[in-house]
Amino acid sequence: MVSDEHRSFRALYTEHYSAVLGYCLRRVHRDDAPDLVSDTFAVAWRRRTTTPEAEFVLPWLYAIAAKTIANHRRAVGRRSRLIEKARRLTDRRDESPDVQVIRHAEDAAVIDAVARLRPNDREVLLLSAWEGLTSREIASRFGISNDAAEKRLTRAKQRLEAELKRVSKKIDVTPRVARRARKGGTG
Repeated sequence: MVSDEHRSFRALYTEHYSAVLGYCLRRVHRDDAPDLVSDTFAVAWRRRTTTPEAEFVLPWLYAIAAKTIANHRRAVGRRSRLIEKARRLTDRRDESPDVQVIRHAEDAAVIDAVARLRPNDREVLLLSAWEGLTSREIASRFGISNDAAEKRLTRAKQRLEAELKRVSKKIDVTPRVARRARKGGTG
């Protein structure tokens, strides 16, 4: 049995789907538009108790679509930056074997240092470094003020720096190790 609420929303969807699709198609790649329309109506469904009067429904849906598109663009930007970072990290063909050995040891030290951080410190650093979020966006994620997010990020960076100093003392990349790597031996 379909409720009146479902019927009402289905009518809203049927009436405005084409307009919202057109709105999205004019702003994003055609392959992305249908997903963004779906996301827009999913948000509208969650906010159905705040649906405005009939004459204002379409502008309301456009506002939701605009925010959905903005989120999509931010995600695409973060994904592009992540792919570029990963490409730079893995594109080391031009490096000599000794530089690769040193870089591998440095990468391992960073991974180890990050793993040793408290979960909240690790999360705030990853949101900033990998996801590319600003302190304002981090504040939103944690439900705290912008100042608190900036302090949290600063403290997390300080803890990471201290951890890196502690971990990096364990790295032994002497010329002997690098020479063995270049010759194909073990270190």
